[in-house]
Amino acid sequence: MAMKTMLSVLLVCLLPGAVFAVTGGGDVTFSPPGTDPVVFSHDYHMKNRGIKCAACHFNAFAAAGEYKIKKEKLNKSDFCQHCHNGMKGFDVTSPGNCARCHKK
Repeated sequence: MAMKTMLSVLLVCLLPGAVFAVTGGGDVTFSPPGTDPVVFSHDYHMKNRGIKCAACHFNAFAAAGEYKIKKEKLNKSDFCQHCHNGMKGFDVTSPGNCARCHKK
């Protein structure tokens, strides 16, 4: 009986995470002041690049909420440059790469 209860509790705890992993996160648009908006595609990063949620969430970003991304933090690997550093992904500090994320 105790084992059955424990398995039921475990299932209830894990189910929300499984649902979130399947649904992805959609597109997120950041609107930094003084520049064009940045569109981040969860689908592209997860499906095409195989990146797991935990690579950003609980490191650079919380699972929900609002973050103020500032250029000085971007250039210190706190956000996008964590991966987009010229080794894992294209380098965000290279001026020719701005339009890859900043959409008019």
